[in-house]
Amino acid sequence: MQQIHIVIGNLPDDVTEDGIREALSSFAQADQIRLANESGTPTALVDVGMSRAQAESLAQRINGRVYQGRVLRAWVPKMDW
Repeated sequence: MQQIHIVIGNLPDDVTEDGIREALSSFAQADQIRLANESGTPTALVDVGMSRAQAESLAQRINGRVYQGRVLRAWVPKMDW
């Protein structure tokens, strides 16, 4: 299975990798989660082992969900790095 990145933005300031993993557990198993805060709002880069089409479907299901009072934004980058 291919490793695909899903970016999840608009996370709460106190988000943790474990919190994201738990929030995603009903959707998919995250192989790796990396947090960044370069824009002032935490963003997560989540690696999942699935096809690009499956990852895009997963991102659509995550997008717009509320997590700790924040409306999440999720997408699969055009290019995988």
